[in-house]
Amino acid sequence: MLSLLVVIVALMFSIFFYCQALSNGLGRKRWAFAGFMFGPFIWPMFNMKKRMKINRLFGFNCLIFRA
Repeated sequence: MLSLLVVIVALMFSIFFYCQALSNGLGRKRWAFAGFMFGPFIWPMFNMKKRMKINRLFGFNCLIFRA
């Protein structure tokens, strides 16, 4: 029963990171697999990669307003 719960939670994080990667233009399969393997522990790394991509596209001196 516990193993089934672990697999369901892993699938939920996999789907969550897949959707987040899709909406932010990052590698979908890579983040879905990482979400499946590590769960919520990769959230800081995901945010860092997202911020690095924005900085690479717009530069460090650009002001970006988000709603």
